[in-house]
Amino acid sequence: MTFEEIEAAVRRLDNSGIATADLCVGAARLRLRFAADERPEPVPIEPPPALVVAPSPGRFRPCHPLEMALRFAEGDRVRKGETIAYVEANGLLLPVVAVADLTLGRALVEDGEAVGWGTPLYETR
Repeated sequence: MTFEEIEAAVRRLDNSGIATADLCVGAARLRLRFAADERPEPVPIEPPPALVVAPSPGRFRPCHPLEMALRFAEGDRVRKGETIAYVEANGLLLPVVAVADLTLGRALVEDGEAVGWGTPLYETR
């Protein structure tokens, strides 16, 4: 086994997570031991706030036409699965549902404004 072959093996195995390697070439045997991986523990990244987005193209409606009152105001806690507002599409009122527990921020669109799929409707905290 030549020095170049050993060097190439070390380069391939270094930082691969392998702690020990036994190499055999002909009658030559070589055991390589690598230092423990001392990378810092990953820092958890805080997930972005849950978005409140339009489920369909249509017109944004912050309240149901029969209720005529907002379901939630800025600063209210909303639980996952609760209906926050509506999108009116082809005469249907599609609920805008919270996908996670969140605190509702200000509305980003006005009542009756046209929205598309995935248009952000509210800020969240």
